[in-house]
Amino acid sequence: MVRVIDVRLKRIGRGEELYRYTLPSSAFLLAAQGRGELWADDDVWLTERFRLLHVGKGRRITVKTDGALDVYLILYKTALPASALREFHMMLQTSDPFKQMWSVVPQEPLELLELVHSMLDGWTEENDGLSRLRVRGDFIRFVHAIMRQRVLGSDAPSLAEQVIRHLARHYRQSISLEQLARQLNYSPQYISRKFKEQTGRSPMDYVIGLRMDRAKELLHATGSTLQEVAAHVGYADLMYFNRMFKKTAGLTPGQYRKEYSRAIVSNSAMNWTNSSVVMPLFSGYDVNGNDIHSQSLQNGAFNMTNHTRKFSAIVLLCLTMILTACGAGTDGSGGGQASGSATNGTSPEPAGSAASPTASASGSAETEPATRIVSTAFGDVEVPRHPQRVASISYLGTVLALDVKPIAAETFLMSSPYIKGMLDGVVDVGDSLEKLLSLEPDLIITHNPNQDAIDQYKRIAPTISVPYNAFASIQEEMRYFGELLDKQEEAERWIADFEKRIKDLRDQVQSALKPGETVSIMQEYDGTVFLFGPKSGRGGRIMYEMFETKPPADIPAHMLAESYYEFSLEKLTDYMGDYLILTTASPLEQLQADPIWGKLPPIRDNRVFLWTENESWYRDPIAVYGQIENLANWLVETAGK
Repeated sequence: MVRVIDVRLKRIGRGEELYRYTLPSSAFLLAAQGRGELWADDDVWLTERFRLLHVGKGRRITVKTDGALDVYLILYKTALPASALREFHMMLQTSDPFKQMWSVVPQEPLELLELVHSMLDGWTEENDGLSRLRVRGDFIRFVHAIMRQRVLGSDAPSLAEQVIRHLARHYRQSISLEQLARQLNYSPQYISRKFKEQTGRSPMDYVIGLRMDRAKELLHATGSTLQEVAAHVGYADLMYFNRMFKKTAGLTPGQYRKEYSRAIVSNSAMNWTNSSVVMPLFSGYDVNGNDIHSQSLQNGAFNMTNHTRKFSAIVLLCLTMILTACGAGTDGSGGGQASGSATNGTSPEPAGSAASPTASASGSAETEPATRIVSTAFGDVEVPRHPQRVASISYLGTVLALDVKPIAAETFLMSSPYIKGMLDGVVDVGDSLEKLLSLEPDLIITHNPNQDAIDQYKRIAPTISVPYNAFASIQEEMRYFGELLDKQEEAERWIADFEKRIKDLRDQVQSALKPGETVSIMQEYDGTVFLFGPKSGRGGRIMYEMFETKPPADIPAHMLAESYYEFSLEKLTDYMGDYLILTTASPLEQLQADPIWGKLPPIRDNRVFLWTENESWYRDPIAVYGQIENLANWLVETAGK
């Protein structure tokens, strides 16, 4: 479901700019009839005449121009229906196309411009249902035109854009133009010429502009001394910094601070309309003068300063992250390759194992070190040896099974019926980094494989990311997190009890089933059927792996190898076993009355186990422990009739 939430036009004149406007939702920006720079956080695109940019929620937009530029902004929100498969919801959490950032130079810009004008006219008309319906229709046609033209266009950054992005990220470090030219496979002279053609400035002038912009921010947003500001932006010589600043801004740094004590950009320049949806928040900076060195331009080399951090906690609070999730399960138990294993802290564990986290060799025998190094597929992480404030963004059921009460979790996992009554004191942080930061965790656990999301978490606390399907068994999962959370004894006790209970129930199930009888595991949704195998929730792992029942022989092996597999209703009869475990919102009477489902023997003869997605989806240790009892009792009772 798509909803347009705002359509705006911002005309930016000479010397004006839109500065770090934080997007409250996903957005399209269409720059038209001018030349300038479109910034989304640290990425930049140059525009001449037309440029289309798609940006996700939480990004900070800056638009600069030396002349005049029209920028159209279309803000929109998307949502899956609540009834959609949870796999679809989780897929969006991990790889959400509506949060991706890309750009294209339209091949037919006038077509897009006409649709944007129509949307803008409809949005500024009286707010009635017909006007909004027209805007929504124009938006769908707009997106269709973009997708069609994107196939023809190119979103690869130009040479000048590549150079600008590099300078913007490393302007305080020592950068050689010759080295940059070698990396880009161009001569320094060619880069300088093309850069000036596309930006109107030389690379050095651009670097100076970046430094002065940062200096202005520090002067109005912090109480840092002039020496600290100069050193932070790359000038060890305060007098030289003063001269360069006055040459650029027309004022000395001290005069600038006095005159511009308020925000750099006025409200009229920041807002798209008089009723802006969101106000921008300026970044804070760490001012460190200890690692600053002099800068000069010699033989094409830019000698710039080092910097230790890009953003402070204030920036962190501006950003909106993607909720963590992927795959068909929730709390991470499942078959497949391991990616979150840990070793002695030298290199990531190869895929294919999920070794327990082990401490690094540092520290004396007399005094146990407070931290240790855990190696993961996403790099080495220094974690507390005995974590006390765990934020279980993922693997909530696993953490609770180890008798660890986390301080935080996210909404999706906290809604599990299997952990009801176990969450007193656990804060639902949803996707709010600000709320998570306020809880001061000392360890964050996630399964999100997105490096940007991991980096954001790491700014709050040490973060361990273990992808779903990383463990071959629940036992392996419990041992891994038992090591990580210093709960090895609890893990072994849980495993021993679990294995004994599984053996007892498996014996009962195998005794009840007749030779050759099979079990199918499915979910029906909106006229489509999904098949689940031994790697899945919905009872797949329990029935096929733990209870060792068999699927129908006609089900292809490649379908069972997936976490879930979609197939059409025509194949229902072929893939139907003697018993059926079905996730559905429909009652048995409705299924029996259905012309397709009602003819299936398990439905007709009531050899079907019906449960809702909220009951079948979870597959963490606590959920599985509850599910094995229910499924075993049902199968034994049904087979005995």
